[in-house]
Amino acid sequence: MALSDILGQAKPIELLKKSAASGRVASAYLFHGLSGIGKRQTALNFAKALNCAQPVSTAGQTDACDACPSCRKINAGVHPDVIIIEPAKDVIKIDEIRQLIETLSLSAFEGRFKIAIVDEAHLMNDRAANAFLKCLEEPPAQSVIILVSSSPERLPDTVRSRCLAVAFKPLSAAQVEDILKARLASDAAPGASARGRKKTAAAHDIDTARLARLSMGRPGLALKGELPGAGGEDFINILSRMASGVTQPSWEDKAAMASFLDQMELFLRDLLVMKATGQPGLLLDPEFEKPLSQLARYVPEEVIIETYGNMNKVRGALVYNPNKAIIWNYMACLALKLNINKIASKGF
Repeated sequence: MALSDILGQAKPIELLKKSAASGRVASAYLFHGLSGIGKRQTALNFAKALNCAQPVSTAGQTDACDACPSCRKINAGVHPDVIIIEPAKDVIKIDEIRQLIETLSLSAFEGRFKIAIVDEAHLMNDRAANAFLKCLEEPPAQSVIILVSSSPERLPDTVRSRCLAVAFKPLSAAQVEDILKARLASDAAPGASARGRKKTAAAHDIDTARLARLSMGRPGLALKGELPGAGGEDFINILSRMASGVTQPSWEDKAAMASFLDQMELFLRDLLVMKATGQPGLLLDPEFEKPLSQLARYVPEEVIIETYGNMNKVRGALVYNPNKAIIWNYMACLALKLNINKIASKGF
């Protein structure tokens, strides 16, 4: 894959390809946007374009060939001049940043640039962010730093201000569906891994159009199997427990809480659509048509919008490892404001 193969991000891709062609490359970038829309993939392909041994240049834009030794090493994650930092247990610590800074201070081993990609950069703790700021203030020669973040507002202003911000937007449902179909075809192709063939065999009847709708423009979530809506029955059961006054949280861990909030986002979106239009055909997930049509009769639009905002505050609090019982009780209060108890008593 090269930059030209990334769908739905025409403006960022054009900017990066022109930068690679002109040689006017920023010392630090901030790729920001929702999770699962291609930020990390774009960062890797930008790294390939900058260090490609046989770059493809047309109309003032340069892209990677995706075939030379440099490109193949980046694809395999073994290029000595491309470093990727990822959070461990939802945090990036200062030791990782110090090691990164030390590595960037060395000359490139075989490429033109030393490139650092910091995934979910907003998860740097305060000490790590402060150490990283010094690197941004005095970037090593021939180095390129790419911060990837789905929550850039959580980065210090001093860090954000020293990066060239590149915004990524959600894809259309048609673009997401094309990506899903291409992945299924790739997994089924001759020479695909046994794991890929197994996944394809198990997913031969996947409704890619439904998955594309549920992804809300984020193909990465669909490819990882992390879509809201995949566990609709469990979500409804949790809402029923909340509405009936059960105080014992059903969530096993923070990941389960995050999954519930993702599903709640989808549910509230469809509830507002049903309230405003009354048209089931506009729902992202028709599975909830019955409870949504019932609930829309009871809940004012302003309550739905207010609940959505409050739910997103809860999502932001997850990074601080909040008490499950407190979050459960707060979400139960929001469910009662939505009159979930009225339809739960009648059965979803």
